[in-house]
Amino acid sequence: MARLYDASVMHARLWPKQHHFTHGAFAFAVNVEEIEKVRAGGWMLGRAWSPYSFRDGDFLPSAEIFQPEGVAPSFGQPGDLLPARVRAFCEAQGQPLPANAQVTLVAMPRAFGKSYNPVVFFLLTVDGALVGGIAEVHNTFGERKAWFLGRECLRRDASGEAFLQLRAPKRFYVSPFSALDTEFEFTLRLPGERLTMTVDHYEDGRKTLISAWSGRQVPLTGGRLLWLTIKSPLLILKVVVLIHLHAAWLWLVKKLPFRRKGADISLQRNLRHPTSELTSRHE
Repeated sequence: MARLYDASVMHARLWPKQHHFTHGAFAFAVNVEEIEKVRAGGWMLGRAWSPYSFRDGDFLPSAEIFQPEGVAPSFGQPGDLLPARVRAFCEAQGQPLPANAQVTLVAMPRAFGKSYNPVVFFLLTVDGALVGGIAEVHNTFGERKAWFLGRECLRRDASGEAFLQLRAPKRFYVSPFSALDTEFEFTLRLPGERLTMTVDHYEDGRKTLISAWSGRQVPLTGGRLLWLTIKSPLLILKVVVLIHLHAAWLWLVKKLPFRRKGADISLQRNLRHPTSELTSRHE
């Protein structure tokens, strides 16, 4: 059964200049074994002409790795469905999933046929216990990069609740205002009554940006999805437009240095679906 979260995304840039915004972006938690079978809310989700749907190919797609670095990622064989791609990725990282493992995807759905998630998360559990995770970041150029959070990333908070945390080099062009050698710090928690995922940025050991996707679980009904559609209209288009509007504000008004995507190609590693700008100049 899919779970629905009335959620928001918060970004707070701390340095070199402060900039903060929050916007609504509801999310689902879905078992990857059932991703294309999700039906709920009457005609609102997963049926013919539904405004919202999930497609297997939108998440962790297999593709050639551009400038591989470190442990070589694998996304399975051509034609593999999402559960097999997740398992292939974990196995390539040296931590294969047992047969009884469950994989939960946290993501926005396709909205009116359009798909775009700045980041999606996979939570890996065995008998209900958190054992690992995957964070896949997407940029607006269509490129993707995935990070694995294995057993060594498991932590416990003061209440004893398990979570995953990984700080790793970005080496992926996401924002023109963050250097490619910035570090991402992912903090993933199992979605329950609350959804809480964070991706923070560090430059030279200093936290420069905080981002969080958080919200509360709500009934997955047609009425609730209709309300969220009104609350966050044109969900995917809204996210993409806001990304560009805030980038323009940071550049034109707050005068942050602007890094072009074609610069420092050698630092853009382990990504899939590279733009022609990268492949032509790399060759």
